[in-house]
Amino acid sequence: MELRIDTTEHGRLRLVLVQRSVTIYQLEKKVDGLSEHLLPELKKFLRRNRVELPALKKISVNRGPGGFSSTRTGVATANALNFALGLSDKIIHPKYDKAPNITHARH
Repeated sequence: MELRIDTTEHGRLRLVLVQRSVTIYQLEKKVDGLSEHLLPELKKFLRRNRVELPALKKISVNRGPGGFSSTRTGVATANALNFALGLSDKIIHPKYDKAPNITHARH
C-alpha cells in the first residue's frame, strides 16, 4: 500500500492511500497550521481507514512547486517516515514556487 502526501497548496492537506494503482481512501482538508496538524491528521486518517504504518510499502509526496512552508512540511514528513519505516534512504528534495525569502534574525 502506498501513502501519498500533498501539502503544496497553502492551508490544504491531501492524503491518499493507493493499492495496486487504485485509490482506496483519500482525504482533502483545509488545515490551518499545517506543520502542527499534519502528523495528527495523518494518524487519524490511517486509524479511520484501519491501516497500520507497517502496512505501508511506499510513501510518496508532491514535492512541488508550492509554497515554502507547506511544501517543506510535507516533504520533511515523507522523508522522515520513509527513513523511520525503512522504506527508502533516498532524500526527496522540495521544489518551491519561488526562491525562499529568509531574513536575518533580529537581535
